[in-house]
Amino acid sequence: MFGSLKQYVFSGVSRHYKDETNRRIMVVNLFAAVGMSITLLLGSRAFIDGEYSLSTTLFTASVVFAISQRLQVRFASAKARTWSITLLIICLMVLTLLLLITGGKDNTGPLWIYLVPPVTMFFAGFVRGLIALIAFTLVSAIVLFGFNDASFVANYTYAFKTRLLYSFFTVSFLSAFYEYSRQKSYDTALYLSEQFERQAKHDHLTQLLNRRGAQQCLEREYAGMLRSKRKFSVALADIDRFKSINDTLGHEQGDEVLRQISKVFSSRLRGQDILARWGGEEFMFIFTDTDEAGAVNALENIRDILNNAPLNINGSEIHVTSSFGVSEVNPDIDISCAVRRADQALYYAKDNGRDCVCEFSALSSPSFSEN
Repeated sequence: MFGSLKQYVFSGVSRHYKDETNRRIMVVNLFAAVGMSITLLLGSRAFIDGEYSLSTTLFTASVVFAISQRLQVRFASAKARTWSITLLIICLMVLTLLLLITGGKDNTGPLWIYLVPPVTMFFAGFVRGLIALIAFTLVSAIVLFGFNDASFVANYTYAFKTRLLYSFFTVSFLSAFYEYSRQKSYDTALYLSEQFERQAKHDHLTQLLNRRGAQQCLEREYAGMLRSKRKFSVALADIDRFKSINDTLGHEQGDEVLRQISKVFSSRLRGQDILARWGGEEFMFIFTDTDEAGAVNALENIRDILNNAPLNINGSEIHVTSSFGVSEVNPDIDISCAVRRADQALYYAKDNGRDCVCEFSALSSPSFSEN
């Protein structure tokens, strides 16, 4: 029984959704179950007592509660969840208004009105919930004070009606304040979480992806390549003689060199390509849907631009070059192999004059063959 209950509560929950979305799905499941059970129980009691109009209303509400829960589970989309929540709130409001009009059992129907504010605010959010509550309050006021002599409206004293609305206002205000505070707290926590996630994946100096972020991108691209069979290429770049730059200009100016070079590299990439700081003065390029030859052409263009655009460091122009090593990734060459090949090609470029692009396929020396 516990297993069935747990399965029901978690119906529609997915690890691909945000925590807030999953929480709303679970609360909808719970509220629909509670609403369905209570209305079914009270409807059965009303039917036994011969109050057929009331029992029909409650049985109908029970069915609507059940439909609202199945709607979000069956279709599993944002639109379905919106419709599910809307149906649930409308059902609750309409049921409450009917109980307000008829009085329910011994004129206790109005007591259910206090369920409306917290449920509406939680499911609809602060803005839409506030609008819905204002509309509901206006309709309730019309029902209570606009049909004083109507035979179809239950007879309430003026004091009861005014106090009912005053207390409803109070509960609505507290529910709105709570939802506003909760949403602000959630937004703040989400923002901080995203910032921490960004810091964990990005290099603070260049604002590029760091090694961890690049590794995740490589894994994602490799998985996509296996599905589509469309190859991509990786390249490693190393700033030539960077140690002498640091020794001559100092580490602060060396950091500025890294920042400016990262901008030069980024400016010549397509929107779908990825640039990361691999470590120290090394950068990684990920060229999506690009074979080795295409990556070499792109890097030659970047190399030419770097050669012809001296960096402005502290008011002085300095010429900086970079060496590049490229390897293709395909179903026969996994990520680690490709990165190792790109690294070998990079060292070959640095050992043979620097300031050049070397693709792994061009290496013919046995000393550079794979282990």
